[in-house]
Amino acid sequence: MHSHRPTAAAICSALALVALIVGPPVVLLGFLDPPHIPTQAELAMPGDPAFLVNALLATAWLCWLMFTWSVLAEVVRRLRNVHERGVLRTPFQRLAAHLITTIAISAVAPAPQAVAATVTVTATPVDALTAAQEGVASEAVQHTTYRVKPHDTLWEIARTHLGDPMRYREIVKLNEGRQMADGATFTSDGWIRPGWVIRMPSDAKKPEPQHTQVHVVREGESLWDIAERHLGDGKRYREIFKLNKGRAQHDGGQLTHPGEIEAGWRLRLPEQAPADRAAERTVAREPAPALRETVTPRAIGTPAARPAHAAPRVSITLPNGGVVGLSFAAGIAVALAAVRVRQRVRRPIPGASEAVQVVAPPKPEPAVQRVKEEFRQASDPVPDDYDLVKDSFTTEPPATLDVGVRADQVVAMHLPGLNLCLNGDGAEDVVRALFTALIAQAEAHRVELVLSRDDAAELFGDDWDALAMHLPGLTLTPTFDDAVTHVASEHIHRTELLQDAEVGDLAAFRASRPDELVPELVLVGRLVGWDSSYLESFIEYAPRLGIGAILLAEAGCEVGTDFRAVSGDLDGADLFHLSQQEAIVFLRRIAMQHGYEEPAEDEPAAEIPVVENAPATTRVRLLVLGEVRVEIDGEPVDIPTAKGMEMLVLLGVHPKGRTREEICAELWPDVGEPQAGYRFHAALSDLRKRLWAATGTTRKETNFIEAESGTYRIDREHVWIDLWEFHRALAEARKATDSEAKAAALDRAAEVCRGHLADGAPYLWIDLNHRDPLTLASVRALLQLGGIHEKAGRPKRALEVMEQALTLDPINEAAAAAVIRLLIGLGRRDEARLRAQHLNAHLASLDLEPTPATKAVLMQLHTRPRF
Repeated sequence: MHSHRPTAAAICSALALVALIVGPPVVLLGFLDPPHIPTQAELAMPGDPAFLVNALLATAWLCWLMFTWSVLAEVVRRLRNVHERGVLRTPFQRLAAHLITTIAISAVAPAPQAVAATVTVTATPVDALTAAQEGVASEAVQHTTYRVKPHDTLWEIARTHLGDPMRYREIVKLNEGRQMADGATFTSDGWIRPGWVIRMPSDAKKPEPQHTQVHVVREGESLWDIAERHLGDGKRYREIFKLNKGRAQHDGGQLTHPGEIEAGWRLRLPEQAPADRAAERTVAREPAPALRETVTPRAIGTPAARPAHAAPRVSITLPNGGVVGLSFAAGIAVALAAVRVRQRVRRPIPGASEAVQVVAPPKPEPAVQRVKEEFRQASDPVPDDYDLVKDSFTTEPPATLDVGVRADQVVAMHLPGLNLCLNGDGAEDVVRALFTALIAQAEAHRVELVLSRDDAAELFGDDWDALAMHLPGLTLTPTFDDAVTHVASEHIHRTELLQDAEVGDLAAFRASRPDELVPELVLVGRLVGWDSSYLESFIEYAPRLGIGAILLAEAGCEVGTDFRAVSGDLDGADLFHLSQQEAIVFLRRIAMQHGYEEPAEDEPAAEIPVVENAPATTRVRLLVLGEVRVEIDGEPVDIPTAKGMEMLVLLGVHPKGRTREEICAELWPDVGEPQAGYRFHAALSDLRKRLWAATGTTRKETNFIEAESGTYRIDREHVWIDLWEFHRALAEARKATDSEAKAAALDRAAEVCRGHLADGAPYLWIDLNHRDPLTLASVRALLQLGGIHEKAGRPKRALEVMEQALTLDPINEAAAAAVIRLLIGLGRRDEARLRAQHLNAHLASLDLEPTPATKAVLMQLHTRPRF
């Protein structure tokens, strides 16, 4: 069996090391005289050739001595397993470190004939808490711990956490003689190194909690409402106020009084109560466990204190049998949103002759639809696409990877140093799911996956080649040998980075040098029939370097046909898995985010039906474009039940009506018959009674909602609906034969278009199928109307319409550029500059550059107006 060990680099490094150590003395002693102390006569004549030769010989011997010293220092440092270099360094330290590291990585693997044929790479789940890290239980009561950061001193640590810098002596006393994770010993001289975990007196102040949860204020909300929704107690509004008081918001405002908040402000939320914190699905970003530790899986579940019906789902079962986690759904949701956002940004202004209509979006694949639905159900409130994409952008690598579920709790594993070896009938499907979950998080240099083309073709099939070039963070190699060589090279490179930065692990390196992006590196492939000795030699020491592996092998964690792990530390866990077809579906969606284009659909999307509306003078008006409300004689009316109002909106969106079964499926998807039928009739009865009472009418005059042949629809003679008026106006605009007639029809559409469909209403069925298509048509209609008014010489009206389009879609580049151009033409250059700043900020947040047409408009701001 071949060892598959890339020894070429090690051999070259060894030859270079021997040549640099042995070669100079052989040359200098064999062919040249040794240098001597210059005489007084030679010093008097520094230009004499003999003096110059003597000086050059002395310099050559000095360089050789420094290099030899560097080599010896690096050898001793590696034998002692010390990550940082000593104080005495030479200019040749980096060269010596590179040569020694390259030789050491290749040399630690035993010879192939001496290695057993089994693979010992095992699963290493998350959250190891060993006695070496935390100390004995009795000691933990007497002290706390602190992880040393770059540039820390005991003086500063004592001042910050103990309130008195002179108390550094107590820290020295607690730690003197303790051996640290890197093998060094804490001594009384007080020198400390980044990454050390030192003991602190029990009264040390803990770091301020990380407030990562952010809430975007919605129209009409108060701090009490926010506290009640997110913290479970409205009285905790004071905590939110204290945390955000004085913080600058995007509009320049500041929170100065608990009763004065503005829509759109981003407020940090405090930590939840202890009973709720266990429910958080976010895993703490702790350092990778020390080498050779035994760890146990971390299960993340829902506390018993939470009502059973409110417990979040921890996994999603797909239509074809695959199972993924909610974290996977979040990654796919970001990919879908990113595609839609880029389409919104680059959406052009339609020409005056183009037909604008509302069309139903094409149905995504069933697996994508299921993931999309589950993500939206788990999100409160449902984020806007732009906010979702913008807020998800981070260069910080993920700390963990969700791998499955055990006892209704998510099982997560540390990503740095991930060491997962799988075998069995279900292993390939599990690897596909984990690979896809990681590739969805590979944006912005967060994760790099290394995979050979042979293994990729076996795992993902023939469709892989078209997608591979559009998947972020993927490094494809010709063979698995080349993949291992790539990882070994990264091992050397990252070791040198840590040595140069004088830190012990990659987390400390990122903290000390945040401008250098070093992603988590994960090797994926098939290890069957391959000698694992070389791979094990550096995977074992990879956690501190952010290197891991997900491998198919002959030994390791066995996965059955039911995808349950039946051995190892993951025993009993139901692992996430995807079939080849399901994985390709999700990878295609991720690739679309990065330039992959699907083949064009042959069938055009179906147009939304247009129906006759009641006269505009009708007493009862249903407004769904913008905030939902019912008006009678121009005054808003409260509907007694939320489901009654939702039913009214549902029938407004479906003018041809819906059957009782269809209405129940939308409004009560988790309730079966006969209970769903009872709720339907109760909500319908309450709705009719409220409308009769408010209008002073009776059942004989109108039911407001008619029933015919099992289909329920809104009475078109007694209820006027703004959405139906919008559809009619668009239909008339499409039939118009000249631009003025089209402008008149589109002006009617603009008049009723107050905002997004059912803006702010928590109706999942609208989010999934109706809101985006209507917003797209509304923006296109407004852009077209603005263009017609601008060409007709009505710049003020054109500006009003373009501003209305920007209100619906603030990131549309064409609308923003048109507004800037119109403002410049009207002499309002200061407003134009402010709009330009907003546009540039939106594009920068998406890592986009303005188009040439937009740049030409922006250049007008830098030219002086002519008078």
